[in-house]
Amino acid sequence: MSTPRCRHTLHGFIHVALLAACPVLHAAPFPVEAMFEAEATAPGAPWATESLGRNVVSGGAYLSTPVDLARAEAPGAAAQLSYTVAVPRDGHYTIWLRVLAPAANAASLYLALDNAAYASVAVPFSAGQPAQWTWMPVTRWLAAGERELKLQYREGGLGIDCLLVTALADFVPQGYGVYPLPTVLPPAGEHPRVFARAGDLAAIRGRFESAAQEMAPHRAVLKGFVEAPALVALPVFVPGGPARNNHQGDVVSRIKAKALHSLLYEYGGPADQAQRGQEAVQMLLDYLAAVRFAPGYNHPNEKGDIVLASAMVYDWCFALMTAQQRAYVVTRFTQLAATMEIGFPPSRQGAVVGHGSDNQLLRDQLAAAIAFYDEAPLVYNIVAGRFFADYIAPRNYAYAAQAYHQGASYGTVRFLADMYAAWIFRRMGAAPVFDPVQQMTPYHWLYTRRPDGQWMRDGDVYHSSYTNSTQYWSEPLAFMLPATYYNNATLKQEYLKQSQQQSASFIHSRDSIWPILLGNTAMGSTPGPTALPLTKYFPDPAGLMVARTGWTEGERIQVQSGNVVATMKLGGDWFGNHEHYDAGHFQIYYKGALAIDSGIYSGRDVADPAIVLEYGSAHDMNYHKRSIAHNTVLVHDPDEQFDSYANDGGQRFPGDEPQSLAELANGYKVATVLRQQQVGGVAGAPDFSYIKGDLTAAYSAKVRQFQRSFVFLNLKNADHPAALVVFDKVSASDAGFRKTWLLHSQNEPEISGDTAIIRRTEWDYNHTLQYNGKLVNRTVLPANAVLAKVGGSGNEFSVGGTNYAIQPEAEYSTEEAGAWRLEVSPPGPNETDLFLNVMQVMDASSPLPALPTTAIDSALLAGVRIKDRVVLFSKSGLPLDGTVTVELPAQSAPMQVLVADLQEGTWTVRKRGTDAPIEDAVSADGGTLYFVASGGGIYDLQRGVTGSRPAPAALPASPAVP
Repeated sequence: MSTPRCRHTLHGFIHVALLAACPVLHAAPFPVEAMFEAEATAPGAPWATESLGRNVVSGGAYLSTPVDLARAEAPGAAAQLSYTVAVPRDGHYTIWLRVLAPAANAASLYLALDNAAYASVAVPFSAGQPAQWTWMPVTRWLAAGERELKLQYREGGLGIDCLLVTALADFVPQGYGVYPLPTVLPPAGEHPRVFARAGDLAAIRGRFESAAQEMAPHRAVLKGFVEAPALVALPVFVPGGPARNNHQGDVVSRIKAKALHSLLYEYGGPADQAQRGQEAVQMLLDYLAAVRFAPGYNHPNEKGDIVLASAMVYDWCFALMTAQQRAYVVTRFTQLAATMEIGFPPSRQGAVVGHGSDNQLLRDQLAAAIAFYDEAPLVYNIVAGRFFADYIAPRNYAYAAQAYHQGASYGTVRFLADMYAAWIFRRMGAAPVFDPVQQMTPYHWLYTRRPDGQWMRDGDVYHSSYTNSTQYWSEPLAFMLPATYYNNATLKQEYLKQSQQQSASFIHSRDSIWPILLGNTAMGSTPGPTALPLTKYFPDPAGLMVARTGWTEGERIQVQSGNVVATMKLGGDWFGNHEHYDAGHFQIYYKGALAIDSGIYSGRDVADPAIVLEYGSAHDMNYHKRSIAHNTVLVHDPDEQFDSYANDGGQRFPGDEPQSLAELANGYKVATVLRQQQVGGVAGAPDFSYIKGDLTAAYSAKVRQFQRSFVFLNLKNADHPAALVVFDKVSASDAGFRKTWLLHSQNEPEISGDTAIIRRTEWDYNHTLQYNGKLVNRTVLPANAVLAKVGGSGNEFSVGGTNYAIQPEAEYSTEEAGAWRLEVSPPGPNETDLFLNVMQVMDASSPLPALPTTAIDSALLAGVRIKDRVVLFSKSGLPLDGTVTVELPAQSAPMQVLVADLQEGTWTVRKRGTDAPIEDAVSADGGTLYFVASGGGIYDLQRGVTGSRPAPAALPASPAVP
């Protein structure tokens, strides 16, 4: 682990290790940082300690003086506050004071150093504005040695929270300045320690030299970077010109590669023979001196890449740099990092979602903080302090779902940032910082992989904007990093499969360093995910179930595969950012996307294709992200307001994206899973996959209750492979609020009575692949439902009569924006309505008819029979007890029956006219009774009565996959 460092801690917050009690760490030209709580000194009159929340002031307390005190015209009339700082070298330092001036006549204090005379210092105060805590800088020359910093009272009412002394000229404290001091510290005085320590070098060198095919392309890329001329020739940056920066990513990649080569082959050798290391150092210094960015746009990725390269060179080539060169790198870090989106200190953005969850802190600033730790510990204490205080808890909370709330595209990218952080601390020598359930997150994308190589759409998706139909959707590093971190062979196999994909989504040359650094050629990979259960439940806070009929093996893209994939998203917490208002949404894929997620995230304006439409566009906010673009239910209150956006009749806006786990717990819960179970069939291949939830919280007060139940039927028949039954009980607060059940499709639905048919038979853009799927939906409830279709040219994305038009970025893209939706509504106004829809899939070219569906109705139950399966639900939505009677349709062959919504306990099933009762236990989690009925007839289900033989046992929920 790490060597203990001298530290001074009050109230559990940072007080960096350069106080009087600590030895001087370095007599070199490096920044010095010392932080003090104002109340750390023993105050005397008129100073008093005041308590306040830790999220307002550092340490939860500060010093103040009575507001009615008269001004002290000269120092010396009040108690002196004294703080001692060990200064390693002569130089200019900034003394930052976090102060509160409650009024214009309480806006100054006295400050002195050592035995020098006191001078008055003005505290910022804005007339007419509420008083607020402010960081105020005072610059002074400090000689090396122990220096005394003294403060005295001048005006009543002034508050002092904390003080910070630093030689980082470009460092500006943010917020209340500090986070709890990390207990995990870098190994002191040791380099390398950024993504590698000395004991890791042999294995990394072995991967670089490995004959394994998975390393060949990355070795070639890195060798090219290493052998490239050691020149930094950036374009001249013209302020106000068309270019927003003169950053050159390939040059930065060469710097990192040369530094890695030096680490592997020059480490510990004579400095004058470290050719590549010397090249890396000089190139970095030249680059930092030449790179410029225009103000206004933060360039987080570009600046982060430079920060990462700085960390790698500083750490890996440490012995090749002079103290002055290292000091310059630290100074340029503070200048660049301060202008990143997240800032430095990195406190500008939230820790749950958004750009604050990208690489800015989780990889780039953390790497720099570890590299600089010995010389500038404040950088580590601030960056790692925020990481441990704010980032771990919301991630572990979300990892419990084994799915990522930011969807198919952004989920993989944000998860990758998490994995960089995990690897940073492991290679530093620390214990794991995240819950090991983290490794289950990529199973979200394993399960939603379609046979045509794409992912089921979820949230904001950009892969579809730049990939064509012959490309396997890929984010290889999001699988490689957890695979090698957790030694997970299933994820390793998926990484290798994606690594064969030569496309825009394959590992970019700038990222070839990661398989060499963090890969593992020695570990094996499974043949594929075929050993995984076909259905997986992703628990709270996701509330998602994915059911499949099989896994696609062999070739990456198999449009004609007979495998069905269905996603059933009830939801849990709404995380915002790239997540949609889609609680209760479902999708079905069979030889083409049949029940789809509608809209386009990244497209172009129809009227002017030069205009790019993305996050926050009119299409995005009025249609794409909204409930109306998803397969859920609308309840239209004509007076409802959705900020300034269209009233789609859908789900409420919980709020802005949550900034913390505590904020997420306040109003962001939109759904609760009530029951879930998988029964019938054999382990891993259930006949019934069931999930039920309460979606009431997703809507405003216009919805009094909304419960939705899904049952996916794996029919295990090539001609009719699967069906999805959806049962809804929706109660509005006003009977006049129109309810609409939605089913989105790429092509126009064919409506006949209570049945709608959706087909996918078109060829892809390259005319190499043809879809061949058909979905048949029968609306069983409400009786006499009104079925209508909305869409077509000029009306594809219609909300309230306005079409929020958009078009794909490229003709070859794989966008499935949809152009049609089926709307199912009750025939008249009711406060409460039941919806029961059964969807089955089959080949569009099949001459066979669809399977007949038979409605089942009793006093307490509503359901349907399809093929040899029967699914029944409680009409009230409440768990049933006592005796429940139902008549099953006439049929001589046995039927598999699933009865949902039953009270926990032992239930007995008797068919009238027979003497063979069936007994089974209903669990609290599942609430379902499964039995095989011998044929049609009247069946009595009774709780608490003992029969003579057990029914077939229900399968357990899909196990967690190691």
